[in-house]
Amino acid sequence: MNTTDTLIPRPSHVALLDSPAFTLAPTARISATAPATQLAEQLASLLRAGTGFELPIVEATRPGDISLEFSEAFDGGPEAYALNVTEAGVRLTAATSVGLFNGVQTLRQLFPASLEKADASDAEWVIPAVDIADAPRFQYRGLMLDVARSFFTVEEVKAQIDVMAEFKLNALHLHLTDDQAWRIEIHDPGAAGNPLGLPYRKLTEVGGEGAVEVSTATPPRGNSGFYTQQDFRDIQAYAATKNVLVVPEIDLPGHVNAALAAIPQLNPDGQAKPMSTTAEVGWSTLSADLPATYEFVREVLGQLAAITAGPYLHIGGDEAKVTHHDDYVAMVQQFVRIGAETGKTVVGWNEFAAVELPEGAVIQYWHGDFAPVVRQAEESGAKVIMSPAATTYLDQKYASDSPIGLEWVEGGPFTWSEYYNWDPAQGGLKDHQVLGVEGPLWTETVRNNEQAQWLLYPRAVSLAEVAWSGQEVRNAGDFRRRLGALGERLAHQGVAFQAAPDVEWSATSKWPFPEAGTSSTPEYGTIEA
Repeated sequence: MNTTDTLIPRPSHVALLDSPAFTLAPTARISATAPATQLAEQLASLLRAGTGFELPIVEATRPGDISLEFSEAFDGGPEAYALNVTEAGVRLTAATSVGLFNGVQTLRQLFPASLEKADASDAEWVIPAVDIADAPRFQYRGLMLDVARSFFTVEEVKAQIDVMAEFKLNALHLHLTDDQAWRIEIHDPGAAGNPLGLPYRKLTEVGGEGAVEVSTATPPRGNSGFYTQQDFRDIQAYAATKNVLVVPEIDLPGHVNAALAAIPQLNPDGQAKPMSTTAEVGWSTLSADLPATYEFVREVLGQLAAITAGPYLHIGGDEAKVTHHDDYVAMVQQFVRIGAETGKTVVGWNEFAAVELPEGAVIQYWHGDFAPVVRQAEESGAKVIMSPAATTYLDQKYASDSPIGLEWVEGGPFTWSEYYNWDPAQGGLKDHQVLGVEGPLWTETVRNNEQAQWLLYPRAVSLAEVAWSGQEVRNAGDFRRRLGALGERLAHQGVAFQAAPDVEWSATSKWPFPEAGTSSTPEYGTIEA
């Protein structure tokens, strides 16, 4: 099929060539030299599963092969790649492994969607002759998964990484703590390093059992659980193989009831708070005048930074509605210093722009006054992750009768187009001040991976193109056509997605919402005419 309508996000430059297509033959090989051999194995594994071909990894190239090469293709930055497809073969070049990874995702999308079947060996594996030169608009292209209100297992998180990486989304922000639960293991440091005797082990013993409870969700109560520090390392190691960076968040100084329930010394009266399952926000806070507050934050952020492979440490800062303003400023000023002392780049929701931020800090804008964000970007050089609620929040309902999701953001319904038709460089921000784009998925009503996927897709695909493709090459009508073609690929992969009614889908996934008491693993991948 001589088309590039299967490519999302849209490459910077893509041109169909006036020459015969490339056909992958059973005798084809994948040529690569170290350190590209790991990516070659990833590509081979994918192609072998669909085609049944052997596809050995070799060093030399001959006609009919796919080659992965390190080369300075063009000046597009570290994530750039070039992909040339002719009848004689496929040549993918990049200056870095990250660039090659991005090119592999594009090559995957050029193959017929039936490649994603467990066994489609009777198909003909033809891709168009094409020349592509591609690089991202923004460095950071992320999703956020709220594992605090309802827990996702290590394997579930890995499954989410698998899908997001296909669209060159490269950051997974894990919201690890909130009023309802605490999801990351913190070790007791021992008497010498714990002068106030804070029982850090209780954070997961007590907080790990928590979850939100919402009557409209099925089941009403979320999932309990927590990640050991080894679990967290395991998630990061897996994510790294898919070019995904993990960003952990400890939300401070609000959204902290699970910590107040686990550690009595964090309360002015020395009495542990009761655990809560409410979905209400803004009613808990740390205390600015307690020494335990700062010892607690220093130990938690220190341990988390020590097991975090990436450069970012998110300290929250949002919706501290019962925290006196002066106390908020005093605490958050200390928290950002503590975070910076770990050697990590501190990230916070845009409320934390009210304090003096360390050099290189990152502000995640989600709502409210934009002026402090722009001021920090201009005066202190802070970078901005754009997550405006009305164009990125993936927990919002598609329509009022959607079975899951929230409706607190004005301007709905929120379909793929609201998430596509906006420019992250807004309000006075220039491209160089925008680190990137992130779509948060809050889980008040989400109870399994299928429900999460249904809210994420196709809207997260919109965000992937917003974050990757330049504003000048994006077009909503063109994107709608490519989105429709994506349906068959997602269906074969078993990914649940919402079949937006204004898109002509090549296939749809089955409804991922079983009746109460039945299996939570519905059947997917059925192609509907």
